[in-house]
Amino acid sequence: MDVFQYVLNKLAGEVEDIAELSFDDTDFIDFLPISLLDVLTLADIDPKLLGGMKEMFSVADITITSLDVITAYSLAGAPRFVLDELQDATIANTQEREDITGKGGRKLNTLKRNKAVTISGTNGLLSGGLLEAQTGSQFESKTAAPVAWSESLVINGGKATTTYKATGTAGAEIEALYIKTSDGRASTKLEQDATAAAGKFAYAPETKELSFQESAYPDGTEIAVFYTRKVAGDVLNNDSEKYSEKLRLVVDATGEDKCANVYHVQIEIPKADFSGDFDIAMGDSQSVHAFEAESLAGVGCGAAAKGYLWTYTVFGANAEDAA
Repeated sequence: MDVFQYVLNKLAGEVEDIAELSFDDTDFIDFLPISLLDVLTLADIDPKLLGGMKEMFSVADITITSLDVITAYSLAGAPRFVLDELQDATIANTQEREDITGKGGRKLNTLKRNKAVTISGTNGLLSGGLLEAQTGSQFESKTAAPVAWSESLVINGGKATTTYKATGTAGAEIEALYIKTSDGRASTKLEQDATAAAGKFAYAPETKELSFQESAYPDGTEIAVFYTRKVAGDVLNNDSEKYSEKLRLVVDATGEDKCANVYHVQIEIPKADFSGDFDIAMGDSQSVHAFEAESLAGVGCGAAAKGYLWTYTVFGANAEDAA
């Protein structure tokens, strides 16, 4: 029985023993329509009949239905950050092509080189880990981080109290203090001194109390006060001598084929060189965190060198561990 008869029998539901096939081992069944191959139980056919195409036909053509998460690792393998509020992501692939021409400019061949991959995207939240990658600096947890503060206060009985404790040089904790006009403009500037006097005010950091010259300002007079307070917080300094990092990125997504089978899609970029060009937009719209990185050939520390720019893996959503 030849290959064609075997296919017809399979379509008719008459299963034949693969051993009954007779063919030249050098034959390749590329004469069979794809639609026929799709209905065959490919596992029944000797792989040499398919010329290595058996694995190719097992790869599902899928639609990406959701972008799940991007995880970043150091090149040494340590987890760095996770982007799990992704609005979008794009993996752009390019390569250069140079035409080789002959007589009359006719095209004889093409020279292809310099493949490049850029991954970009937008996270719906500002990511501290992504900021570290883009600036090349690291967050520090501080118990007394200085922050600038300003507020409007009201004088009553020649006194006012700052909401927080002003810090700085003793006797000069308040950086600036202005008496406001009736229409709210800062006009007259007062100077800090040990005691209140004409054109001067005193400040007691421990009680946060401001004192003014007696009867100089009626109750209800507004003032604008500027000072520095200290808080516990995480601090990132965008150091001018440090630059964006190279990390390993793993993109996880969910896909579905035309038969509604669900797959997990993972794209790994072994060495992603993050761009230090980014914006932090603030206003009446949502602040988002955009990023861009260029894939570099090679892998992380301690691994064999490879020329992969990315690796694309598709597997069933409920796939079990390999034996």
